[in-house]
Amino acid sequence: MLRRVFVALLVGYFGCFCDDLPSFIHVCHKEDPQLEQCLMASVEDIRPFLVEGVPEYNLPQMEPLILKDLFSEEASGMKITVSNVSAWGCTDFFVRNIEVNMDTHEFTLYIDLPKLRIEAHYHVDGKIVLVPVKGDGNLEANITDAHAKAQLKGDLYEKGGDQYLKYNTFDLHVDVGGGSVRLENLFNGDKVLRMQHLLVIVNRPVHIQRPRDPLPRAGHRRSWQL
Repeated sequence: MLRRVFVALLVGYFGCFCDDLPSFIHVCHKEDPQLEQCLMASVEDIRPFLVEGVPEYNLPQMEPLILKDLFSEEASGMKITVSNVSAWGCTDFFVRNIEVNMDTHEFTLYIDLPKLRIEAHYHVDGKIVLVPVKGDGNLEANITDAHAKAQLKGDLYEKGGDQYLKYNTFDLHVDVGGGSVRLENLFNGDKVLRMQHLLVIVNRPVHIQRPRDPLPRAGHRRSWQL
């Protein structure tokens, strides 16, 4: 989820392919000795416009953030699909720091998200500790104290005599402090099966611990003229 929030935020800031930039975009120059502070101020300037979005400037609506497909993963005998997502709290992020390396064209953002509420549809099919797990229904999640490190890496290229900066990779690592998840219709509503495995998988809000591994990487391509 947070991966898509960061992509939407960064595309919204950098993705204005137009002759005239909107007044709410504060342009930062790469020669600015206070470039990091300028970028942080620019993010704050654009924050109010993220609520409803500005379609003509490629700024998506983020309250709520609507995603048709969030992810579909299969690992360790378990396949999970989450789709038709609505998320609230996406614009309450706090940018702790921004690091910029203009020589290597790398941007690193450290961002906190205090609270995120998610409603979606889920489908799960597989096994956990040899216990068959099947379900298809509504998902409700409340995520708190998320801390993220997002990295953009790009390359320069020329087109029509002008230089452009193209970002090929977007890497995101997230630590989640806590929260809860509720899955309706787990075990496809089979109450007997649900009771048999109550001690293994509980069909009620499940507390989220800090993940052992970072979120998967996402590839994202965009170009910006220098």
